[in-house]
Amino acid sequence: METYQPVAAVALPPERQVSHPGTLAVVLCLLLTLSSLAMAQPPALRITNAPPALEDNIRALVQLPARSCDTEPRYLNRSLPDIRRQIIRAGRALGYYYLEEQSEFLEEEDCWGLQITVTPGDPVTVTTVDVEISSHPELFTQTLLDLPVKEGDQLNHALYERSKAELSSRAVELGFFSARFANSELRLDLQNNNASIHIDFDPGERFQFGRINLEPVDGLSEDFIRRYINFQSGSDYSTNSLVELRNILSESYYFSTVNVTPSLEQASGQSIPIQVGLELRPRRVYSTGIGATTDIGPRVRLDYEDRYLNQRGHRFDVKSSASPIQQALDANYTIPWHNPATEQLVLSGGLQREDTDTFISRTGKLGASYSFINRWLWRQTYFVNYQHDRSTINDTDEVTDLLIPGVSLSRTRADDALYPQKGWNLYGQLSGASDTLLSTDSFLQLHVGGKLINRLGPGRVLLRFEAGTTLTNNIHDLPVSIQYFTGGDQSVRGYKYQSLAPLDDDGEVVGGKHLLVGSAEYDFNILPNWKLAVFADAGNAFLDLNNIEMQKSVGIGVRWLSPLGPVRVDLASALDNDNKLRLHLTMGPDL
Repeated sequence: METYQPVAAVALPPERQVSHPGTLAVVLCLLLTLSSLAMAQPPALRITNAPPALEDNIRALVQLPARSCDTEPRYLNRSLPDIRRQIIRAGRALGYYYLEEQSEFLEEEDCWGLQITVTPGDPVTVTTVDVEISSHPELFTQTLLDLPVKEGDQLNHALYERSKAELSSRAVELGFFSARFANSELRLDLQNNNASIHIDFDPGERFQFGRINLEPVDGLSEDFIRRYINFQSGSDYSTNSLVELRNILSESYYFSTVNVTPSLEQASGQSIPIQVGLELRPRRVYSTGIGATTDIGPRVRLDYEDRYLNQRGHRFDVKSSASPIQQALDANYTIPWHNPATEQLVLSGGLQREDTDTFISRTGKLGASYSFINRWLWRQTYFVNYQHDRSTINDTDEVTDLLIPGVSLSRTRADDALYPQKGWNLYGQLSGASDTLLSTDSFLQLHVGGKLINRLGPGRVLLRFEAGTTLTNNIHDLPVSIQYFTGGDQSVRGYKYQSLAPLDDDGEVVGGKHLLVGSAEYDFNILPNWKLAVFADAGNAFLDLNNIEMQKSVGIGVRWLSPLGPVRVDLASALDNDNKLRLHLTMGPDL
């Protein structure tokens, strides 16, 4: 049974020039009448003894007579037969086939009102849902499991129609464009107050993808663009495949506009051509930025990007940044590999200088990496870096050269990229060097970390951990970029950046072989786009896992959900002897 939401509309005539005093008087009277009607109390509709869903449906279907508030009851009562039919219809749509009602118009202080009293009776129950798919039933398995109408539920005609619509929608998604219902019945047994549903659904023949037509673009070759296409001509049609292709092309570095359209009017037999229209992004881009965190202070950034150096989609970028603590210059040459959407080779080089209260480090690096999405949907990266380090810690200078191969895995899942309510990320990296292979020292290092976000009560809980361990003869022979330090905005708040590490016999900070950091945070809304957070952090770097001394801090913070991502301001207290308070400012997504 179909239900319709009543809609009231007033049609106004086109504006005309008033050329007669009598016409002006009529217009003024009409305006005064409309104004008085607008100021009057509208007629009231009161419904008694109806479950919430039934009351909502009655309000949606019952149309009050379009009468002024001074209308006599005898004129209003002429509408009661239609109103009673509307109430019965609203009840049957939700399975109340034994509904009884009493309706009457009442005179009230400002206007008349309609009082409806219902006795719903027991609703009809769905005892059988029998759906037969005549061909390719395996493609509809999940749809059948998720049908809105289920055995044992109260009858709802809208859910029955929605179930049929979802079967049809699934058929269209899969390319069964001639699908039809050979039979669909909703059988009522009012003596036993139950209903049975029987549907015979015939998907018909499945269409296939035809020729994939690419509109040419100047900067990239057609062969390169076709490497993004995730299906072939002659394969079974799927709307999801078209959506996935559009997303893949949109998320690449090349295109500002992507249109992927099936040409149904050009279908030949069971084959549907696909049209792909593309517009390139600007090739060369310069960008600048200004930001700040309490770890590294104010920072300026200048970047350059060439998005397609050649027809094969090679890219080149240079990123530079400077702050009182860190200065960096990095260049990357990216070569899309066999599957350019997920697979790439990157040749890189860079310089970095870091000057903290704990150490001074200067690093030059050349490297290459190959990354792809593996079968378990993790980003897997193999890399090799050659780096030259000059570092100073406790007035001791170290110069090292290391050839560091390694492998890393990472994955992020979230229900929203900027403000996730539920999500997680994990990463791990194994790297090392050998003094027998172009390196001054040997080591093997494992570093892992992750974050979990989940809803809890009125807010979110955020859990974070980081851990690392190093196998080496003497950690202090390695550059400080390999040694472990912690403390600061992203680790143990309440302590200065990179200030936590083991102490030597003179009480001076030295780097650690091992790292362990954990954090728990809870935030909740206090105003639109503003959150209040409370948190506790603990962690440190160690020389010996048998002598672990965790440094702890607690704090409170606010988060502004800006259009570009969260901006966090935290006030943290270090729970040690001096209990210092530190202000922390950070920006960026939670995962």
